[in-house]
Amino acid sequence: MHLSLSEHGFKIVEGYKFKIPECICLLKKQTFNMNRAVCVVQLDCAPKDIKAYVKHLRNRVALQVKFIPFFWGVGQQIIIICPYITNGDFPIMECVARIDNQWAIVQSIFFVDPNKKEFIACRTWGQYLTGKYQDAIGVELEGKYENVTPDV
Repeated sequence: MHLSLSEHGFKIVEGYKFKIPECICLLKKQTFNMNRAVCVVQLDCAPKDIKAYVKHLRNRVALQVKFIPFFWGVGQQIIIICPYITNGDFPIMECVARIDNQWAIVQSIFFVDPNKKEFIACRTWGQYLTGKYQDAIGVELEGKYENVTPDV
C-alpha cells in the first residue's frame, strides 16, 4: 500500500528499511514551520502491547524523517495493516497523543484489517478541526476498505 499524498506536499523517504523493516511506505513533509510524517506498516500479527509498539514506532519514524526539533515537533499519521486489528481488542484511542510533547506525536492512527477489508481510525483532539491529511488518508483507505470506526 502506497499512499499518494503528493498533492499535500509529501515526499517519499528512502533508506528506512534497516531501522523500520515492517514499514512499507514512509512519507514526509517538511517546511520552515512544519514537520509531518506518514508511516504505513504491515504486520503478520498484532503486538501484545500495541501502545508500546506505537510509541517505539513513533520514535523510529521521527529519526528516519530527520525532522528539525528546534523549530517544531513532528506530527505523525500511522497506518497499521494487520489481520484482526480492527476487532476491538486493541485500544486505538490510547495510541494517539493526548498532549503535544514538542518532539514527536502521533496525531492520528488507522488500524486496517486486510482480511475483513475494513479499517478504524482515531485522531488527537486538535486534528478533528485541522485534519486535512487524516481526511486524505481516510478517503484513500475508503477506496479499498470499509470505515467501521465506531461513533465515540
